[in-house]
Amino acid sequence: MDNAANELLMARQNGERPLTTSPQTCLKHIDTICRGFGIDSLLPQLTACAEVLKDGDGVDVAVVGRFKAGKSSFLNSLIGRDLVPVAAVPLTAVVTRLRYGPRDRAVVKHLDEHEEEVPLDRLAEYVTEQRNPGNEKAVTIVDVETPSLRLYQGIRFVDTPGLGSVFAHNTRTAVDWLPRVGAALLAVSIDQPLSEYDVSLLKELAKHTPEVSILLTKADLVSPEELAEVGRFIAEQLNALTEGAVHVFPFSVRPGYEPLRETVQQHLVQHVSQRHEERSREIIRHKLRSLIAGCREYLRMALSAASAAVEAREQLQHQLEEERQNLSTLRNEIWVLSMDLKGRVQADALDRYLGHSAGLVARLTTDLRSAMTEWKGHLRQTAERFARWASDALYAELGPLSHQEGDELTARHLAAAQASLTRTVRAFQDRLAKDIQRALHLTFKGADFQGEIRHPERP
Repeated sequence: MDNAANELLMARQNGERPLTTSPQTCLKHIDTICRGFGIDSLLPQLTACAEVLKDGDGVDVAVVGRFKAGKSSFLNSLIGRDLVPVAAVPLTAVVTRLRYGPRDRAVVKHLDEHEEEVPLDRLAEYVTEQRNPGNEKAVTIVDVETPSLRLYQGIRFVDTPGLGSVFAHNTRTAVDWLPRVGAALLAVSIDQPLSEYDVSLLKELAKHTPEVSILLTKADLVSPEELAEVGRFIAEQLNALTEGAVHVFPFSVRPGYEPLRETVQQHLVQHVSQRHEERSREIIRHKLRSLIAGCREYLRMALSAASAAVEAREQLQHQLEEERQNLSTLRNEIWVLSMDLKGRVQADALDRYLGHSAGLVARLTTDLRSAMTEWKGHLRQTAERFARWASDALYAELGPLSHQEGDELTARHLAAAQASLTRTVRAFQDRLAKDIQRALHLTFKGADFQGEIRHPERP
């Protein structure tokens, strides 16, 4: 085992000892260890930490959370105008970064590394699912500058796609961004306070930043008494889940809630903007310690395996081989889950369709009668015209209906499906961890698993 790995293993646990080398040197050591020992699961964190170091002493404040939690509306309230697109359906598809600049400008960066400056009124063409479906324009990120953010110099706000929507690629984009988070505002709608999904996201954010706050959006939906009750509930949950203090900021963009908005703004200015250099250093140290902890866990397992008795290693190999052979069982469990989900979605979709079928049939019948008056010729020509009419008419009718009902339908089942899939795989990982515990006498958490489910083609 090389010197860098030895030094890392001998180091004390996180928080007991400050980092004595420069962040760049520390990151270089971690990179050497990860690549030398094949610790691929830490490479995304490693790359993100290197990018944060390269960006300088500013702080990326990411606004994250489930779709329709009010993230874009919150950013528009800070800007003082509707700059970030907002809609009634899952909208944001591309990560958008906003910071102070002397003039309004937006720079679109593409996968092929070329950049283009576009007017702000064309922002929706690049960052929204409706205008850029599936990110067909191959946009990696959009950087926006505006004088309206003068108050928040030193901060770069990050608008991320909503998590858990029907668009799996949007969730993947947001999750992939998490290791780069500087500080985080977790937007939680007051009508669904701190769900299991939010708790999972909170724990993931804590790996990457010490600066996590809860933005309790849509506070106007409840009375002041109910708002206080929800605030107490969240505070109690956070005390049980987190080690450090997590601020909770009730928020609403509605008139009459200016004091709530001012509280959040003052926190961002005084706690982050005016101290952005200090905060940046703290965040980098946190990311490095998280990387070191991950490295140490893998190295201890490797060291224990190398020094374990031959019998223990053979036992572990035998147990792992059994688990490998049982992978077919895991696949069957996932297949059963998917078939169950398919059945429930089909039944739900049929119920929704039947609610529209009478009007749909009436409109199609009227349209067909009108179209048939213009069809002339022999049977083959008439049949071809009917086939074209049927395709066009059904698409015209079912397309809007599919988008209208489909988003709500898929969103209703997606979170449960993702949770079931994650639990199944996590159970498999837990069995592996127990095998390692019995053979090597150490705890191994393993890599995080994030289930992704593609939304169906429509209509």
